Amino acid sequence: MNDRHMNFRARLTALAGVSLLVLLTGIGQADDTDVYIGNALPPGSQPMVMFSLDWRPNLGATACKGTECDFLINGGYLESSGPHTFFDVLRAVLKKVMEPLDGIQVGLMLNHDFKSGCANRVAPGCSNGGFIALGAKPFLEDDDNEAKKDFHEYLEDIPLPQGNASHSYQGKELFFEMYRYFSGGGVYNGHVGFLDFQTDKDFNMDEDTPDTMWDESVENNNNYISPLATAGACSKLFTVNMMFQVSNQEDDSDSAIGAPPPSGMGLNRKSNTFPGVIEWLNDKDLADASLGGIPDLNGIQNVTSYFIVDPRFINVTTTEYAIAGGTNAPLPLSEDPEELVNTLTDVLNQIISVSTTFVSASVPVNSFNRAEIIDNVYISLFQTEKSGKPSWIGNVKKLRIAGLADGIPTIVDAKNSPAIAADGRLRFDALTYWTDSGALRDPDVDAGEIAGADGRSVDLGGAGQKVPGYINPHPGVLNSDPGARQLFYNNAGSTNLVPFNVDAVTATALQGVLGAADVDEALRIMLHARGVDIDDADGDGTLAEARPWIFGDPLHSRPLPINFGARGGYSAAN
Repeated sequence: MNDRHMNFRARLTALAGVSLLVLLTGIGQADDTDVYIGNALPPGSQPMVMFSLDWRPNLGATACKGTECDFLINGGYLESSGPHTFFDVLRAVLKKVMEPLDGIQVGLMLNHDFKSGCANRVAPGCSNGGFIALGAKPFLEDDDNEAKKDFHEYLEDIPLPQGNASHSYQGKELFFEMYRYFSGGGVYNGHVGFLDFQTDKDFNMDEDTPDTMWDESVENNNNYISPLATAGACSKLFTVNMMFQVSNQEDDSDSAIGAPPPSGMGLNRKSNTFPGVIEWLNDKDLADASLGGIPDLNGIQNVTSYFIVDPRFINVTTTEYAIAGGTNAPLPLSEDPEELVNTLTDVLNQIISVSTTFVSASVPVNSFNRAEIIDNVYISLFQTEKSGKPSWIGNVKKLRIAGLADGIPTIVDAKNSPAIAADGRLRFDALTYWTDSGALRDPDVDAGEIAGADGRSVDLGGAGQKVPGYINPHPGVLNSDPGARQLFYNNAGSTNLVPFNVDAVTATALQGVLGAADVDEALRIMLHARGVDIDDADGDGTLAEARPWIFGDPLHSRPLPINFGARGGYSAAN
């Protein structure tokens, strides 16, 4: 786009006494745009993800009984020679899904073995709670810092649980230790590991199994070095917890968990339950000076928690964990490696998806009966242009509320499937109403897009796909062109709408309010407004075609659904 046309859209929105009538999506005030800063995160604000692994005999189950692991073997993620255990498959799956990661920090936590009465007791024969196996380190696509290598080597060093060897998933205490790490508190149960991984009860992990001990690099004088101490504002915190059963044997640290911050680095909770601790971390800003660990950071550094659970234990209890963590539902820890890859990929895509898309939803009421809520949901979206140009794109998408009758409302898509992901945005695999799945462009797999779905992508499906000229060959130069967009303008003082035709007469009339130097420039601005690719945005050398995406950004606005009643084959209800 050349300099003369960089401000086409600014000029169009500033027409003095002229209104373009296209679609009602609400009114964006000029002041709103001044609030928007840009799509770049502050330095050091990469999301942090803490994985946790449930060390139980389930990891030793036989896997790869058929050809289901061939894609991992052929990709070099899994040894070709068997037999393979589920732990082998899980490690291979994590290698595959983490391989392309870039701009995200990843750590690992594990539970110690459990012995009653051992909370915060670094003494022979004692094990309790959880520990920081690997502190959060940046994952780079080329792994120049070898953070991915260290992560996978640590997993390889963890012995396979056999026989009765097992560590209880002490969820409450594990999350309490994680809280102290994120907030720069003292080590509590992090070194209580004399019985871990079948060690000699007279020697702690650092002496007996140094390859699987706690991460000394994140400690200083028995205090954690918080990764938030050097993080940028608006850093986001996540946990991904892989579990084979529900949490248990987790109550030994209740007195410390119930202590008030800042001196005790507790949660100041009278009711200590695992869901309560998860919810507290989901609600609390951990980079808050009042906690006594680190200074304030701008934004809310709370913890969003995903739970990937053995399907046999996806129940009321584990659902409560997920709801408390802000992710709504547990996901299956599937024995099918391809399904497990898809689950983990979707979770990581949700975590790293920070495309500066703002979403605003409207739920209309019945205009004929104000007490009745219509089950339609309309969402407006916009996305900034990555290179900083003013050509921001937008869309409006329609969903539906199911379950109003039974009191369990769920937002669903055109397939009647849940449409909202754990991060509160549209699922990648959602197919919204109005979308023609057969006319969608090829998906951008790296961006998480899925074939046949428009999901959270702004430039897929929805009302934007219905703009005349987007799917059809051309948006038209005149309103009278076959299949053309119907655009009109209203001159100040006139009561008549005039066709917004790209012709010399209209260009002459609008040259002044468009701020065009001459009629030719006015014609080019008008072509852009109609949706013509005059600046070759797609780089194919063709200008006489529609822009790659025509629908503009409904910035800081909400859709305004209007029920026109029983017209054109529609009923008052529809």
